[in-house]
Amino acid sequence: MHLAKKNDKKLAVKIQYPGVANSISSDLALVKPIAIRMFNLQGKDSDKYFKEVEDKLIEETNYLLELKQSQEVVEACSKIENISFPNYYPEFSSEKIITMDWMTGIHLSEFTAVNKDQEVGDKLGQALWDFYMYQVHVLRKVHADPHPGNFLVDDKNQLIALDFGCMKQIPDDFYIPYFELINKNILSDPNLFNQKLFELEVLRADDSASEIEYFTNMFFDLLSLFTKPFQNDSFDFSDEKFFNDIAVLGKRFSTDTNLRKMNGNRGSKHFIYMNRTFFGLYNLMFDLKAKIVVDNYLKY
Repeated sequence: MHLAKKNDKKLAVKIQYPGVANSISSDLALVKPIAIRMFNLQGKDSDKYFKEVEDKLIEETNYLLELKQSQEVVEACSKIENISFPNYYPEFSSEKIITMDWMTGIHLSEFTAVNKDQEVGDKLGQALWDFYMYQVHVLRKVHADPHPGNFLVDDKNQLIALDFGCMKQIPDDFYIPYFELINKNILSDPNLFNQKLFELEVLRADDSASEIEYFTNMFFDLLSLFTKPFQNDSFDFSDEKFFNDIAVLGKRFSTDTNLRKMNGNRGSKHFIYMNRTFFGLYNLMFDLKAKIVVDNYLKY
């Protein structure tokens, strides 16, 4: 990002390095054989995951699309409290350049390292949560890159959101079964739970009985834990037990030799970005140690 001035106004100018877009497909082609072996991806359907990643990476190099997406996000989400966005300038942008307001603040990771005010942490966490839930549940799209570098905190303790190159559309045929798995009644009903896993392609028609049993149990354990923030009216992201349980579960699966023998080619292609989004969001919420109202986004 480069600082520029026009009529005494500070502007941020994002310039794409030459050759970035052209190198994506060839770089992925080199990585693909390694990933197939590492994750035991079997069958031709594995191509859909690599195609999804390739398409999104190439899309991120399309600055005209990013400009359009950025303006749409700003217009739709500017009503959310305690979060602000830069204005974007199409007249000073092109296929390889995006120009926006220069926003002043410190990166979220720097802020969380020094913040001692719990009320401020809660306020910023609520803004961040509402921003993502409003996108997912109202706009049916999501800013699928929630890492600290994409957020600043200004001198008024307001959150600033940046960089909307990676936006993911959420189709209904994925959104509905994905979020139905939050429902305790579905989680506790083996038949309904099994049905949703098939709809989301976690379970496959060509799975063996042992694969169905293994992945049903695996995803039940995962979802019983990861959906906890949605199970009550509020959730406290300073709960170390919640994140310790996630770490324990991650270690369990990373050392599970049975998992390496199973066909890892499963799950809708949309899983890649939705799971990435929630992993990133949860980490940011933990850094803020925020206690939030889960359905607060509905007021917008």
